[in-house]
Amino acid sequence: MKTQSILIALGSMLLAVQDVSAGCYTSGDKWPNKEEARRFVIDACNNQGGMFTGTYSKGQTKAMCPRSNGLGLLFEVQNLTPNEGQSDLNNAECTVRLENEINGCDRGGQSTISGWRFRADPGAC
Repeated sequence: MKTQSILIALGSMLLAVQDVSAGCYTSGDKWPNKEEARRFVIDACNNQGGMFTGTYSKGQTKAMCPRSNGLGLLFEVQNLTPNEGQSDLNNAECTVRLENEINGCDRGGQSTISGWRFRADPGAC
C-alpha cells in the first residue's frame, strides 16, 4: 500500500459540506508518459461505451488497467453515494478528476469529491 501525503488542506467545515479529500502517493512507480495516461482517461470518460461512462450502482467501482511503456496504469472510479439505484457521473467531471491525479501527482493519487472516489496509480496492476 502506498503512503499518501495531503495535497489539499481544507477546513473541517468545508470537508463536511463538500465531502472533499485528496492526496498523492509518495512511493511507487512514476507515470511513464503523462500525455498517454491523459488520453486513456479522456477515452474512458467520454467515448460511447467507455470504461467509466454509464451508470453506477451504489458502491460500484469501475476500473481499467491500460499499459504504457510496459507498465500497467490503474484507473478507478467508485460511486460512494448512499443512494440506492443508479448514479451517473458527468463525463467532464470524470475526465477532470482523473486528470488531476495524473497532472498533480508524479506517482498517482486519489481523491474523494461529492460522493465519488477517483484513483490513478501507475504500476498498481
